[in-house]
Amino acid sequence: MSTKETNVPAVNGVHEESAPQSAPESNASDVNEVIAAPERSARVVLPEPEDESEEDPEEAFIEEERDFLVELPDDTEELELVHLRIKTLAHIRLPRFAAHLKKLCLRQNFIARLDPEIFHTLTKLQELDLYDNKVKHVDDSLNNLSELSVLDLSFNLIRSVPEALQHLPSLHTVYFVQNRISKISNLQASASLRSLELGGNKIRKIENLDALVNLEELWIGKNKITKLENLGTLKRLKILSLQSNRITKLEGLEDLDTLEELYLSHNGVQKLEGLEKNLKLTTLDLGNNFIPELENISHLTNLQELWMSGNKIPTLHSLDTQLKHITTLETIYLEANPCQTADMAGYRRKIILALPQIKQIDATFVKV
Repeated sequence: MSTKETNVPAVNGVHEESAPQSAPESNASDVNEVIAAPERSARVVLPEPEDESEEDPEEAFIEEERDFLVELPDDTEELELVHLRIKTLAHIRLPRFAAHLKKLCLRQNFIARLDPEIFHTLTKLQELDLYDNKVKHVDDSLNNLSELSVLDLSFNLIRSVPEALQHLPSLHTVYFVQNRISKISNLQASASLRSLELGGNKIRKIENLDALVNLEELWIGKNKITKLENLGTLKRLKILSLQSNRITKLEGLEDLDTLEELYLSHNGVQKLEGLEKNLKLTTLDLGNNFIPELENISHLTNLQELWMSGNKIPTLHSLDTQLKHITTLETIYLEANPCQTADMAGYRRKIILALPQIKQIDATFVKV
């Protein structure tokens, strides 16, 4: 497809398709444009003001009475309206893109309400990104988006998983990071989900996941969860992340025989156990817990990375029996354990002798 270029007057930003917002400021000062890239896409970005003290970001919205996308063609497939301080979508006339729009990114704006009259028309939408806005409720605004596969509502003000998910039969990836959700719910019609991200909320219990029979990734770190439970129906789960919770015991994982990566750092786990059925594990992260001994993992013969920093392991004696025969193991973290702090001089040398297959110890590669 050919590249289209459209100048939009008075949008104080510069399009840089691949560069992050922190890229060099060479030409970003006075350029007012939107550039449509291949695949009929357009991106608009408003840079941070040089002196934040001169401008209140809450007040400096894009002019809400003007359609600043007026010169874009109706067949635009991707729109990225990033950090434009947009408060309402009423004057952008998004419905005129409805027949072709597949991806809509509205990151880092001030959007508080999703207008059903606008979103009900966007029936071809496959990806919707509302990261870092002020959305409190979704209501029925997404009910017509039957082709939506990726939804990002991270860093908003949502208090519960939206009921609207039951109207999204194609949804496979959803992000609710850093909201105010206190309970896992409204997932009974979400069998299509492959990845669910609920990190940084106020969840106290793992529950209501029975319908997620195709889920491959579950991210619920930085919550208030105290127990590993109700995971048995997740027969296809490959990644489970529960970092920074309040878990004290490794349990409830016996049905997860497809699990490949397990992240449980910064919890209160007191014993290395309960992994007898998780034979496909390649990554095991139990850093910063209260584990006193390296044990019960000799059967994990596919293990590639073992993270055990910041525990209470006193010696390296168990390396020989637990890990030496695991030829796939390349990375091990044991720093900030007594076995390291009490033997700073000999720590690395002893690991290398015990585990000749290791390529990285803590953050440092092993010299060949």
